[in-house]
Amino acid sequence: MKIQKLILTILLVFLAGCGTESTTSTPTVDTTPPGDNTPAITVADISISASPAAINPLETSTITVVLLNSTGQPITSPKEVVFSLSAPALGTIIPSVMTSSGSTNQTFTAKSIEGIVTVTATADGKSASQDIQISKTIAASTLTATASPASITNGATSVVSASVLDGNGNPMPNGTTVNFSVDNPALGTIVSSATTTAGVAKATFSAGTTSTGTATVTATSGVATGTTTIAITGTTAGSIEFVSADPQIISIKGSGGQETSEIKFLVKDSSGNPIVTSSEVRLALSGPNGGEYLGDTPGTQSLTVGTVDGGVTTILHSGTIPGTATITATVLDGAGNPTSLTTSSGVIAIGGGTPSAGHFSLSVGQRNIPGLETDNVTDSVLTLLADRYGNYNVLTGTTVSFYSECGAIDRAVALDGIGQGTVTFRTQDPRPYNITPDPIGTPPGFGSCGVICDDENSFISEYKNLFGVDITADPSGHNPRDGVCSIIAVVDGEEEFTDQNANGIYDSGEPIVDTYDDIHLDMDDDPEDVVSPVAGKPFDPSFEDLIVDRNGNGNFDGMNGSWDSNKRISKRINLLITSDILYLVTNTSTISVPNGGSQTIWFALHDRNYNRPAGGSTLTVAFSGTGTMTGDTNIGFIDSNAPGTDFYSVTITDADATKNENKPATLKFSFTSNGVPQVITISGTTN
Repeated sequence: MKIQKLILTILLVFLAGCGTESTTSTPTVDTTPPGDNTPAITVADISISASPAAINPLETSTITVVLLNSTGQPITSPKEVVFSLSAPALGTIIPSVMTSSGSTNQTFTAKSIEGIVTVTATADGKSASQDIQISKTIAASTLTATASPASITNGATSVVSASVLDGNGNPMPNGTTVNFSVDNPALGTIVSSATTTAGVAKATFSAGTTSTGTATVTATSGVATGTTTIAITGTTAGSIEFVSADPQIISIKGSGGQETSEIKFLVKDSSGNPIVTSSEVRLALSGPNGGEYLGDTPGTQSLTVGTVDGGVTTILHSGTIPGTATITATVLDGAGNPTSLTTSSGVIAIGGGTPSAGHFSLSVGQRNIPGLETDNVTDSVLTLLADRYGNYNVLTGTTVSFYSECGAIDRAVALDGIGQGTVTFRTQDPRPYNITPDPIGTPPGFGSCGVICDDENSFISEYKNLFGVDITADPSGHNPRDGVCSIIAVVDGEEEFTDQNANGIYDSGEPIVDTYDDIHLDMDDDPEDVVSPVAGKPFDPSFEDLIVDRNGNGNFDGMNGSWDSNKRISKRINLLITSDILYLVTNTSTISVPNGGSQTIWFALHDRNYNRPAGGSTLTVAFSGTGTMTGDTNIGFIDSNAPGTDFYSVTITDADATKNENKPATLKFSFTSNGVPQVITISGTTN
C-alpha cells in the first residue's frame, strides 16, 4: 500500500511538471518604440571603412559601419549587423551587433599570420566589404605631391594630390592617412588630412583674399614626405553687381522722414570673389530732378569712388519731388576710362512720408451690428493712409489713434508696410448717446423721402404719413439717431493741397482743404461742413468731448484758413448699433379689398430706435385667398449704417369685378426676432 502511494505521488509530480512546461513560453520582445507604429525602414546601402587599413600582426583596426536609408541618411531604427571574414585564420571580429544609431564601431584583431583579409558587414540583405593588410613590413616609403592648378588668384582653390608607395613600389592600401600643411597661412589654408584611394590622397588648398606669393604645401605619411608649390597672384575686376539700398524707400526733403539711403555695389574678379586690389567706380544718378544728389555735396549727380575689399558705398539724398531714382555704376580702368563692366541699382523710391488728409480712409467690416442689448459683438475698423503722392509704403510704423462714442475700441495701431492698420471695436456700455428726436433740422443734401428714408426728418414724416405714429412724441425718446455710434481715427499729418506748379511743396495761394484745428467726438451726428463754429454746430460742449484741443484753450476753435503741414488730422465713420429684437409695423390691421379693386398695404421692420435690421436679415410676405398679390414679397436687408429703415408695400388685387366673392384673405409676415422665428398675420376679405 505504501509503495502504491509513493508511485501515485511521483506520477502526480511528473504530470504537474509536464503541465507547467506546456504552458510556459519564451517572452516576446517588442522592439517597436512605444507609440510608434511606423514600419521599420529597410537598409538601402552600407558604408564600411577600416582605420588603419594596414596593420602589423597582433595589432587592431577599427571597423566603422554606417547603415543608410534610400535618401542616404543613417537609419535610427534597431538593426542587426553581421560581420564575416574572408580568412578567419588572419584575425577575429565580433560576429554580430545590434545598433539603433545607424552606425557602429567594432575592433578587428589581427593574428600572427600575414596576409590580406576582407571584412564584410551585412544588414537587411545588403553587404559592404573592406580589405585589411596584415604585414610586418608595411609602411609608406615614398610620397610625391603635385598641385593642380599650380598658379591661382586670390580667393581661388587648387587640389593637392599625394601619391604614396610602399617599399615594394606598390600603392599603399586604401585608407592610408596623409597629413597636409602650408608654410604661410596668410597665403591660404589646406585640408589637414585625407586618406588614400588607389594610393592617392587629395586635399583642397584655398588661397587667401589679400596676400600674394608662393605657398609651399607639405604632405606626410609616416616617414614619407613630399612638397609642392602654388603661386597666388592678385585679381582683376571681372564683374560689378548691385548689393543694396538701405532703405529702399526714402522721404522727400523736408517731410520729416528719413531723407537718405546708403547705396552699395561690389566689384568681383573673374572667379566671383571680391577683388583685393584697389579699383575705381564711377556712379551716375538719374531721378525725378527735384534736387536729389550723391555724396556730401548738394547738386552732385556723378562721382568716382574707390573700392575697399571690392566694395563701393555712397549716400543718396532725396529732393523735393517724389519719384524713383537709379544709380549706374561703371568700373574704370587704370587710366580712368570706363570699361564694359557696368550695372545699375534697384529702384529707390522717393516719397512724401507724411500722412495726407486727402489720402485718409476709414472703413468697417460691418456697418450695422446687432449689439444694442448684447455685449462683445465685435467689428473690425480698417485705416488706410498714404502721403500726398499716393505712396502708402513710406508710412510703416505710423501710429493712428482711435476714439469711440460708445462701446470700446483699441487705443492705437501702427501701420504696416502698405500703410494699413486694423483695430477691433466691441459693444459694451456705454451705448450710443440718447439724442432728442430731430433737434437740428434736415441735414443738407437729402431730398424728399419717398419710399427709402435715409435722413431722419424725411423718415419721421413718412413714418407718420404711412403709419400714423409721430416718433418725436415717443415718451422713451427713441429715434433713429439713438443707434448711431461715431468712431474717430486721428494721426499726425498734413492738410490736403493742390500742387499747381508741381514743385513738390506747398506755395502760398495754392488751394487747400482746411480741417478743424480741434477734433471732437460727434455724438449728435450733425453735419461738419461749416467754416466757423456755430453754437451747438458742429460741437456741443455740454456733452461732446474734445479729443484734440490744438492750442489748449479749452474751446472749439473751428478752422484757421491756412495750410498746415503738421497737425492732427482725423477721419470719422459711423456704426449703426441695432437690436436683434425687431418690430413689424403696417399701415392697416385688416385686409379689405373691394370688388374688382385693390388694396396697398405698407409695412416696415425695425428695432426699438426705428433702425433697419442688420445686414443678412430677411422678411418674407405670403398671401392666401382670392385675388393676386404683387410687390415686396421677399426682402433681404443689406448692411447699411444709414439711420432709419426702408418702407415696403404689397398690393392685393381682385381682378374679377363680376363676382362679389367676399372670400377670406390672409397676409403672413415672416422674420426672425431675438433669434426666434416670428410670423405676424393680417386677415380680412377680398370681395
